Amino acid sequence: MAKSRAELALLEEVDRKLAQESLIDFSTYMAPRWYKPVKHHVLVAGYLEQVARYIETGGKEGIGRLMIFEPPRYGKSIQVSQFFPAWLLGRMPDCRIILASYGAELAEEDSLIVRNYVTSKEYAAVFGRNSTMELPVELSEERASRGNWRLAEPHRGGVKAAGVGGGIVGFGAHLLNINDPFKGRKEAKSESYRRDVMTWYRSEAYTRLEDGGAVIITHTRWDPDDLAGQLLQQMVSDDPEADQWTVVMLPEIALGEEEYPKTEEQFKENLMRGVFIPYEDQLGRKPGEVIWNEKYPLATVKKKHANVLDYEAAAQFQQMPRLEQGELFADGDFEIVERAPAGLQWYAYIDLALGKTETSDFNAVAPVALDADGNLLVRDLYKERKLEVFLKNLAAWMLSDGERGTIWGFEEHGFQSLVVRDFLKDPRLASVALGGVKLPWSDKVEGARPWAIRARNGKVKLVRGPWNRSFIRTASGFPDVKHDDEIDTVSGGNHMIAVGAVGSHKLAVSTPVVVSAEELFV
Repeated sequence: MAKSRAELALLEEVDRKLAQESLIDFSTYMAPRWYKPVKHHVLVAGYLEQVARYIETGGKEGIGRLMIFEPPRYGKSIQVSQFFPAWLLGRMPDCRIILASYGAELAEEDSLIVRNYVTSKEYAAVFGRNSTMELPVELSEERASRGNWRLAEPHRGGVKAAGVGGGIVGFGAHLLNINDPFKGRKEAKSESYRRDVMTWYRSEAYTRLEDGGAVIITHTRWDPDDLAGQLLQQMVSDDPEADQWTVVMLPEIALGEEEYPKTEEQFKENLMRGVFIPYEDQLGRKPGEVIWNEKYPLATVKKKHANVLDYEAAAQFQQMPRLEQGELFADGDFEIVERAPAGLQWYAYIDLALGKTETSDFNAVAPVALDADGNLLVRDLYKERKLEVFLKNLAAWMLSDGERGTIWGFEEHGFQSLVVRDFLKDPRLASVALGGVKLPWSDKVEGARPWAIRARNGKVKLVRGPWNRSFIRTASGFPDVKHDDEIDTVSGGNHMIAVGAVGSHKLAVSTPVVVSAEELFV
């Protein structure tokens, strides 16, 4: 039965009111022909509405720091970087928004779509001249470029688009919305690029936030140390002021029960590795179920996963990035422990480098020990490019109370022998057990293989320290890494354990370690 004109008008009024109040209803009102939200869209919309609440209340309520991890092609950019900013401006027309992405062109594309929504007849019906708004929300004709535009007076809101690394000085933001800060794996694998992204975020983007401003990061995961990974790691750092993020983590295939953390310690350990895994599936799925069965059924998803590299599927589709596996090590080979058992005999192989430039190899040393269960313990790795600085700090460390009984070694080889000979002229080192080590290999891979086998069996433990992430990344890429000094020092120390002593030195077991390299070199 056809509805009367009055009934249709009433329904339209209800739809417009719902669109003002609900992000999902706004989205379907703006694009009724093609936008058909499903369960995960509703879930994400609820979190985004809490971000809006945070901005509305000046940070008193809601969510101020939100990360969203979804597989590609599931509608996250449309929802987070297009519908949401348009809806937010309608509700808070004085709100200023920065839309950022890995490139200015992509950010400007999102900005253009938001601008087009604001100028549409549908928007005019909800928030504009044809709505019930006391002050209609409309686009200013004076400033309406695709990447930098504002709303018409008396409103002060608007949008600024920027690429990661691009300048955004002079534009304060109530919402910093970052959509995919990395273009792909190539950029995410680059240490210098990851550093540039983090520097941009901390020194430029974050400083644009107004009081009570919010940050959303929608991130295709590539690497444990991408922007999201570094921010997750900061959550469990020693800095009490580090931002605490709310995270929506939607693996394409729901995880098995054994993959979820069972304790807070396990949850935090994942964060330390740059990975967020909730205590249960956030969509309430059973293990093995997909996100969007109508569009991407399980058979389709499994076929896709089977035709990409394992670590790509883990990162992009399952939101659990891991490092590429090298010839000998994988990033899951190393357990991080809070402390080593007392009463171990420690050996420390000093790996010296000859270079003097910013790209030279590092001088490195890391004490190692074998416990009663056959675990190789590694602690307090110290590396430094400048030889004179390294030797100065090394001497102080050797003489500390915590290293009494530690046996130190260096390779009996031309340059190294000359350096150590001068080093030992320091009379304070007379009580230090330091001698030459004859390494029985000529190939670094051969030297690392004995303890790599132990690592694959879960028998290499790293004592927690700020050096852990660098070490795991280097090991996972070994031998195809630019600097392998961290691996060489452990290989040498492991050989020293096998030999049992350095030269003629045989010392009593040391007292428990009480001073670390980190504490000495502050």
